[in-house]
Amino acid sequence: MSQHRYLLIVFILLLLFPMAVQAEAEQRSDATFVGRFTEWTWEFDPASQPYPEYVADPRRPRMQVGLGVFDSDIHETSSGRIMLDAGTRYTLFHVKTDSQGIDEFALDIEGSLFTQFDTGNKLDVIGWDGIFGVLAVYDWDDHLNVRVGYRHLSAHLGDEYMENTDRPRINYTRDALVLGLAWEFDSGITTYIEPSWASSLGNDDLQDKWAVMGGLQYQGPFEYWNGSAAFFSGAHVRSFEESDWELDLSAVTGLLIKRDERSSNVRLQLEIYHGRAILGEFALDNDESYLTAGVVFDFY
Repeated sequence: MSQHRYLLIVFILLLLFPMAVQAEAEQRSDATFVGRFTEWTWEFDPASQPYPEYVADPRRPRMQVGLGVFDSDIHETSSGRIMLDAGTRYTLFHVKTDSQGIDEFALDIEGSLFTQFDTGNKLDVIGWDGIFGVLAVYDWDDHLNVRVGYRHLSAHLGDEYMENTDRPRINYTRDALVLGLAWEFDSGITTYIEPSWASSLGNDDLQDKWAVMGGLQYQGPFEYWNGSAAFFSGAHVRSFEESDWELDLSAVTGLLIKRDERSSNVRLQLEIYHGRAILGEFALDNDESYLTAGVVFDFY
């Protein structure tokens, strides 16, 4: 066994040791595991996430079925698109360092697949993007949230689109280090900013390393449908060095429907976007605008 494997095993044992030697651990009925060591509380598979979702970010990990109307520069595509996204951001565990929960640490993993099917061309796949990431989160006093980590994006063309257009792939990929800052106000308003720097690019001739995104969003109280639904809205902006820092703008509004604590929530939403093409393989040469009506499933 290599030295790296020994170090990994030791590291895992050190993480588990406090819960193993201290006699307070319980299995809750909702299957979330809680362990305590002195004043620290470790919760695995928690029912909530410290870091907020960017609800208007068209590339946030999510489960979505959407129907869109596009005005796009992408050649040989129609205006109708079906958008199927599959993914989520999942919190592996979080740690509270005191009984008041003022300081909280968490580890998130995320992954998602974003696809577009052309309704005017026999539902051919135009392209798809895939992302995954690992993010460490710090939540201070339930207002200021910080996350830092790694995110990979890989963009691809649909097979039918490549056959019909002879369009080659430019190998658009980004391996980026990200730093996110979010502030949650008591009024339900959240603002955030997240710069990123790509340590590796798929096409060094066409791509550049820096990018930034930010936004403002609102989550209302659950006051509709017998307290099960709430209004939400958000605006999101992103910009890339490789696109001369031109702005991509998106906005979303709709209803968040709350279900059982351990079931997924549902968002019924309208999303509007204007900027460079949202699929990575077309982003450097094409602009587009779209309006989509979608159903989004949130696990938190």
